[in-house]
This record gives sequence, structure tokens and C-alpha cells, in this order.
Amino acid sequence: MIRSFAELEDQVKSGSDGKKVPRMGIIYPRGGKCLEAATAAASEKTVKVSLISPREAIEDCIVREGCDLCGMEIVNVDSLEEAVRTGVKMARAGELDFLLKGSVGTRELIDVLLLSDTGFVSGGGILSHVGIMETERYHKLIFITDAAVNNEPDASTKIAITRNAATVARKLGVESPRAALLAAVEAIYPAVPVTMEEAAIAKMSDRGQIKDVIIDGPLSFDVAINAEVARSKGITNSAVTGETDIFVGPSMETANGLYKAMVIYVRARAAGLIWGGIAPLVTTFAADPIENVSNSIRLGIYLSQTRD
Repeated sequence: MIRSFAELEDQVKSGSDGKKVPRMGIIYPRGGKCLEAATAAASEKTVKVSLISPREAIEDCIVREGCDLCGMEIVNVDSLEEAVRTGVKMARAGELDFLLKGSVGTRELIDVLLLSDTGFVSGGGILSHVGIMETERYHKLIFITDAAVNNEPDASTKIAITRNAATVARKLGVESPRAALLAAVEAIYPAVPVTMEEAAIAKMSDRGQIKDVIIDGPLSFDVAINAEVARSKGITNSAVTGETDIFVGPSMETANGLYKAMVIYVRARAAGLIWGGIAPLVTTFAADPIENVSNSIRLGIYLSQTRD
């Protein structure tokens, strides 16, 4: 089980010995943190990198920032949409193992990925963002969803994004992921629809209708993360409180705010990815320091190394 990003880095380095090096495609890079982190990873020979971008923009970056591309391939395109479509096509063809969001807004990228003819999502799957956090204030990794894709998830979408996060957690060694469906209160109030919805999902989990993840809700954040707070509020029979792996926001705004508050004010180490497509798409937000971009790249490498 991976409990820290230092352990993830060790796994990536040890997994690179004598094995095929994973291939990453950066969608629309323009220099900055994503290219700096990618260059560092390429120099360590843990990943091969393709830059899917107008060639002129990369050449300008080389002049402006003095970039050393470390043998990276440039795949010349004319627009963001073409970059996304090219990256997806290369992934489908087995030419790339995972993708990285470059210098482009997350929502702008998602809008192109969700176009019906892009081909990134297949088989009725649901895309969702999974943020992974490490902080000394908690005894294991924290998974937060969905901070970027699904704005106001209904019950079926909430189940799907919880399952996506649980899949990612299991790939990092969490055998029985525990998910908290977050709300402002942990009580169930008919006048507050989200509490009714989340209680119904939790009951589905109790009855075994939702496999491979243990779900409880509604739970306020303090109750989910702290067993003593839960007991003080009379919650003594939850299999999730105090041991939560996955924090599921009632909305994208909630999950997004939680992720960024953890990064900016808790100084949490983090990584992020969009799951549910034909290949992992690792991504960070503008608030993330370069270390988190590196963590996200290592996450993509690890998922490629351990692919079933």
C-alpha cells in the first residue's frame, strides 16, 4: 500500500528497472510547471514524452525559458481541439500510456474530452477527477472527488464517481476503500435533498448493491475525518468515520474548494487525474506547486507500470 508520494516515487524508480518506459503525451504545453516537471522526469528516464502542441509555441518556449527538451518528441498541431484529439488517438493506438494536461484551463480541456466524437470515453463510462492528498494531519492518503468534471452529480453519477475514486485507491493498494458522502450535516433531513440522496446511496452500499467500496453518508467533513468528532455527535456505528479514504463532494464547487484549500493552506502534497477514459489523464490546478505536477506525472507512470 502506498502511503506517501515519497513511496510512490520509490515505486516508480524501482519499477523502471529493466522495464519498458511509459510514454506520456502532454496536451498543449506552453512551458511553465508542466514542462519543467516533465523535463525532470524525462531526464530521470522514467518516462518518454511527446509534446502535442503547435511547434512554434514549443520553439518560443525553448528561446524564452531556455528549455532543454531532453529528446522529447514534438507532435505538431494547430489548435487545442486538435491536440486533444491527437492525444486520444495516440492513446487508443497504444502510442501513449497516459496524458498530462498542459497549459490549458481544466474546464476547457474537459469540454473537448466530453465531445461525443472525441473517443476518450467509451462504453457508457463516466469521467471524473480524483485528487490525492498527503498531509501529516491524517494517517493515510486522502482521495477527493470530483473537483473538475461533474458539477452537480445526481445519485447515479455520484455512485459512478465514487467507484472511479475507489478504483484509483485500489490501484495504490487500498484494499477496501471507504468513502464519505459529504454534506453540511450528518443528519438526514427531508428538507435537505442531498442528505436524503446520500442516505439512499449509503443504504445501497450496506445491502451490497455497490461493490468494492464501503460508503457512508451524509457526513460532514469533520465527522468523516475525525472519529472523536463523530462519537461526540452520536455516530458510533460507522465503518467510515475516522478511516475515510475518499471524500465525495456534493458538488464540484465543494470538492474543488476542498482540494485547493488543502493545497494552499494545509500545504498538502497532491496529485490529480481524470479517470474513466481510455487512458489516465493526469492534471493539476494553477494553485499546485511544481512538486504536485511531478507527483501527478509519477502517478501516471505508476499506473502505466502496474496496468492489468
